[in-house]
Amino acid sequence: MTENVLDVAAEEGRVGNAVETATASSIRADIWLRIGMVVVVCGIFIWLNWRVIEFVQEALRLDIARMNATPPLPPEHRLVTSQVVMALIGATVVQTGIGFIAITSYLFPRRGG
Repeated sequence: MTENVLDVAAEEGRVGNAVETATASSIRADIWLRIGMVVVVCGIFIWLNWRVIEFVQEALRLDIARMNATPPLPPEHRLVTSQVVMALIGATVVQTGIGFIAITSYLFPRRGG
């Protein structure tokens, strides 16, 4: 009878250690997945904004070339107007906010309860 109690106690100890090890591994994996998520989202964000900047630079180059052409381009036919610049600034601000909200809500999820 005493051997059975000792065997059960030893088995409970092994199971408890396995659960603690699995929990620690799960936490480590979750941390690395969260870091990976941040890196991926930030990389996409940086790449997309870089493409927008390149697009605006090319549009400005074309605009300048058209203005320097003979006959010169009238101002109302420009490609990049103040409305275009404001739209790009506004879209970038919104995109940044949504990106940070997505990252923050993933890194710090709401507790159920």
